[in-house]
Amino acid sequence: MKSKKYFVAIDIGGTKTNIAFFNHDKIKKIINFPTLKYGPNNIIKIISILNEFKNNISKIGYSLTGKIENGFWTPMNFKTLGNFKNYPIIKTTKRSLKIPVFALGDTQSASIGELAYGGGKNLDSFFYITISTGVGGSLIYKKKLFDNKITSIGAIGHSVIKYNGIKCGCGNNGCLETYVSGNAIIKQSKVKNCKSTKDLLTKYYKNKNTIKIVDTSVNYLSQSLININKIIGIENFIIGGSVGLNNFFYNKLKNNKLVKSNKISITKAKLKSKAELFGCLAYSKL
Repeated sequence: MKSKKYFVAIDIGGTKTNIAFFNHDKIKKIINFPTLKYGPNNIIKIISILNEFKNNISKIGYSLTGKIENGFWTPMNFKTLGNFKNYPIIKTTKRSLKIPVFALGDTQSASIGELAYGGGKNLDSFFYITISTGVGGSLIYKKKLFDNKITSIGAIGHSVIKYNGIKCGCGNNGCLETYVSGNAIIKQSKVKNCKSTKDLLTKYYKNKNTIKIVDTSVNYLSQSLININKIIGIENFIIGGSVGLNNFFYNKLKNNKLVKSNKISITKAKLKSKAELFGCLAYSKL
């Protein structure tokens, strides 16, 4: 890379980690790798990758699944990235690279990205929800992240949708994530030779078992969106994540009877899988 100063956005997802180098609001380079099973190990790998470029980096922004409090990282679902608490992600990265660092929740960064560069630019308020390996959400209220703070507000994936339901990795039973996430969907599949949610929703979407699973998942998700609408009055929802952006799943959600009867607006994230990266960029300018 040329001798310029880049802002680096890092999105650590449940399945894949993306490292994007930004210059003048454009991604100039992306490095990615499969997310390691234990969260802190990803930070060690990221630091080793960025060490080569550290003289050309002005600032680093992390987008992370889980809770971010005072620079410490804790997953909400320990089955996704391992059982650890209060990992000092900011301190560890700064100490190694000597570069300014900040960290956001992944759905918070995605919602900020959609607000600044995507489908939320013309909306005053909206709720962003990602359906991927897990399920998460974040609230934009009057053109700002709700309360203008980095908090776990909006963690819809760990709201209980079914009393005494499936055990969730967060410790509760019946969380939305246990019925709607990519992990939940593939666990319910009985389609032979299908081992991934992506294949289930693209190659086998006409299969009766797939249709039944998706219909059930969409019903739970629709009810959760209606709950948010009734409680806080949000009418606009932006859907992201690999499952949420899948045409078969998304169209099922758009045409769901509950969604239609309550007249809420659902649109796909315009930035697609890059919403979190652009959200880090937008936050770096605040």
